Amino acid sequence: MQEHRAIKVVLRNLDGQYLAGHQGAWTFADEGKDARVFDYVADRIPEQLETLECQHGLVLIAVAVDPRDRYEVCDRCGQHVMSLKTFFDGTQYLCPECRQKGSG
Repeated sequence: MQEHRAIKVVLRNLDGQYLAGHQGAWTFADEGKDARVFDYVADRIPEQLETLECQHGLVLIAVAVDPRDRYEVCDRCGQHVMSLKTFFDGTQYLCPECRQKGSG
């Protein structure tokens, strides 16, 4: 079985803004530090980008994240957290605070 090697990307619109937020509350931000980070393969980015363009006319471009700058984004609060400190519960990435809130 071939191991999946994560390629982290951020998405930018044609104005250079970064996709930020989370599902149900997407927005665009001028600063890269506010961008939502995606896994290119696991999040099916090529398919998602094609769907957005075909159905909504929204053109987004995937930009690879420098491996030295890899942070995950908590799916609950949107906080950027070092990958080693995040917890994946099978459906979402959680920062230490949200993980603790969820288990208590």
